[in-house]
Amino acid sequence: MKNSRIPEPVLMAMSEGTHIIRAFREHLGYSIEDLAVTSGLSAEEIQNIESGLRYNKGYRDRIVRSLSLPVGILEEADLLGAA
Repeated sequence: MKNSRIPEPVLMAMSEGTHIIRAFREHLGYSIEDLAVTSGLSAEEIQNIESGLRYNKGYRDRIVRSLSLPVGILEEADLLGAA
């Protein structure tokens, strides 16, 4: 799963079954509470997303902006079968 846009620690976490959002969040040093504050989502919503529950694209966009991730990175992970 080598990919220059997804950092190696994130890829490793994903290969061990960690949800991509959690992998990026932890890699960047954000707590669930930090991400909740910056994204405007509740900590419970973020926990649900990281547990694999489905969520709408608006939530995805808010999380991507909050973590300052490149546009399309989560979709790219979807193509890798990792998200």
